[in-house]
Amino acid sequence: MLWDHAPYPCIGEFKFITLNLPLHPKYPAILQLLTSTVSSPGPKFLDIGCCVGQELRALAHFSKIPSEYLYGTDINGSFLTTAYDLFKDRSTFEGTLVQADIFQSGLFDAGGAFEAWEGRFTVIHAGLFLHLFNLQQQIEVCKMVTKLLSGRPGSIFLGEMVGCRGGGERGEGKDVKFWKQGEERKQFLHDEESFKAMWDEVAEMTSTIDMWKVESKFTPREKEADGNGSKGCAFFVGEGIGWLTFSVKRL
Repeated sequence: MLWDHAPYPCIGEFKFITLNLPLHPKYPAILQLLTSTVSSPGPKFLDIGCCVGQELRALAHFSKIPSEYLYGTDINGSFLTTAYDLFKDRSTFEGTLVQADIFQSGLFDAGGAFEAWEGRFTVIHAGLFLHLFNLQQQIEVCKMVTKLLSGRPGSIFLGEMVGCRGGGERGEGKDVKFWKQGEERKQFLHDEESFKAMWDEVAEMTSTIDMWKVESKFTPREKEADGNGSKGCAFFVGEGIGWLTFSVKRL
């Protein structure tokens, strides 16, 4: 059913049922944030590019985070609607799932997908998301994140993505095939240094210099049985490919 709507490699390989968030080194810290009773209403969590909302549902089911405090957005609306049938939780999951193109203008305007979302979220997660875009697009996403993230110290943006030692466009500037109706695009993969450099640029562009603690860890890929691909997505191959986990905390 999902494959019919969007034949991405991660759908065909059932990557979407793997929970990456609980493996993130900051996971215990975000659970503390999300279960804090200091603020009212409770702290809110946003998953960007949430696919079928598997991470949101895991937070609600396993960690007992009230689902009304859980938000997800994805460009593919069919993921969001068919997910209720996949998890059979239409009557129990009360999270907010919104279809949106994060590059569309007017998202925060009246009637926009992110209306009243500015500064709303204590935790924002982006899993297997940033590596889909070129560097300039990633910067635009991160600028959007700074707008969505709460202004309170300790609010955090975190995630995981396919990375590349040295950072740069995969294939030394050559197009990397991205499986979406035969589309090809250039995609930027990070290591620790390039991710920090990107966020420094975001901070300068948003007038938030020295307001963030940036942490990341690059791990060389774990070869799969056929010797190709990465932990995250099989269509990234070649030397230097790995896995990057990152977090950006507001000071």
